[in-house]
Amino acid sequence: MKLERIEPFSYDDSVPPAIGFKVSIRYKRYEEAIVSIDGWLKTIDKKIVAKVQEVFPGQGIRTLDIGAKESSFDVNFKEDTYNTTLIALLDEKTLKYIEDMRAIEKKKKVRFILELNVRAINTKAVVSHVHYMDPEKIGLKKTKITTRSKETSDWYALVWAYDSKYSSHVTNGWLISGDGSPLFLAISEHKLTKEISIDAPDWIYDYAPKLGLGEYFVVEVPKGKGAIQRAWSYVKKAEECFRSWDIKGVFSNCREAGEVLDKVIREKFGKNSFTYNERWGRAYLRFFNYIASLGLHLEEMQGKNWEELIKNLPEGFPHPKRFADYPEDEVKIGRADAEHALFTTKLLVKYAEELLEENS
Repeated sequence: MKLERIEPFSYDDSVPPAIGFKVSIRYKRYEEAIVSIDGWLKTIDKKIVAKVQEVFPGQGIRTLDIGAKESSFDVNFKEDTYNTTLIALLDEKTLKYIEDMRAIEKKKKVRFILELNVRAINTKAVVSHVHYMDPEKIGLKKTKITTRSKETSDWYALVWAYDSKYSSHVTNGWLISGDGSPLFLAISEHKLTKEISIDAPDWIYDYAPKLGLGEYFVVEVPKGKGAIQRAWSYVKKAEECFRSWDIKGVFSNCREAGEVLDKVIREKFGKNSFTYNERWGRAYLRFFNYIASLGLHLEEMQGKNWEELIKNLPEGFPHPKRFADYPEDEVKIGRADAEHALFTTKLLVKYAEELLEENS
């Protein structure tokens, strides 16, 4: 038994948010019959997020055929495909965890592990090679035999005969046996596992709105030519910090990237140029205000080392409000701030590269 195909899709016929899976399983027809499928949906870190259950196919009727082996019918014992649909019901906590796992994926895809428990009935039945024979041809007198309803002389003898096409042998006097035992059927359980991935665009456009995650807006920004390699190296470090939830590390590396860019633009265009002061300067001041002031100076702006912070601000930098004026439990940053910082830094690097390319 083998998993041949798993096709995920957004399952619509459910009040709770749900993901469906169209599944194809290879099995041996007539030798085994699949009776039930369930299992677990796991994230790539092997955490269970939902139970998987089969949606009963057709109109509520399913026929399972099991055969006995060692006859001319054996040619029908061949591989076939069992097609079915599975669903996994999700809740708000589960969806948040899936999104958190997606956030740390390099290409922002959703990755699942589908673990299925497949139960099947297996045949152990073997037919004996018996044949009708006129009793008089083997020296038997055709005396009358009493049946439940009458006496009759219209009867035949049953004889076993070896057939080289089959491997059956005389094990007992049963017409059908479990290959030497009275056990005709067995229940087998198979664990089938497969990894599934859903690309970011498919998740954003097809799944997220139906799962109640809201609609995303997607901004495509060309990465650029990597002209300012040192800045991109800081961006890469910031991405690594984001994957491990090191928020302060994200802001620190984003700031370093910004300082590299500021130095490159200043040296290229001159500190008194329109490009450096107005075009670049306005963009960089907004960036610095968010990255350096909010992300890296929370303690100073809560009242500690306030004078030191003000003294070190760059020329033209907006005078920040003292955070000590806010309730202390409000003065904090989180994952959303780090995500915004990382995205803003990438845009700033791309903008700096465009300015350099204009001047080349």
